[in-house]
Amino acid sequence: MANSLDELLQKFVNMDYDELLTAAKEGLMLSHNIFARYSDEEHATVGVVTFLAAAIAVDGTFSAIEKKLIRDLFGEVDFMGILRTIDDEDYDSLDKIVDRLSDEEKNTLCLFAAYILAVDEHINADEYKYLVKLIS
Repeated sequence: MANSLDELLQKFVNMDYDELLTAAKEGLMLSHNIFARYSDEEHATVGVVTFLAAAIAVDGTFSAIEKKLIRDLFGEVDFMGILRTIDDEDYDSLDKIVDRLSDEEKNTLCLFAAYILAVDEHINADEYKYLVKLIS
């Protein structure tokens, strides 16, 4: 698994911004649909934002290019405003939902997170561990 995951992540790192944005838009839609299966529309959106916040926060940085990708993904939606409303209860709910997901759903979320994390042209060790944990 590690070899194929490594190859896939390297492919994402090598993609240009527009390719990652296109892939991330599809990943956003698919991820939102996954969260919507387990909650209502509003909570599905909070689930996606919480999920992205957790992925981005793994390495303790939120780079300018990650911020740009988030703005391009969410458009006029105030991602940072929603992000400020997320609390420990939201993260606990996210963990409970992810624990119930099928392997296919976890893989979909992993790909979505990888698109976001690869936009700054590298996936560091903390991000890699997060992605591996997500699909384990």
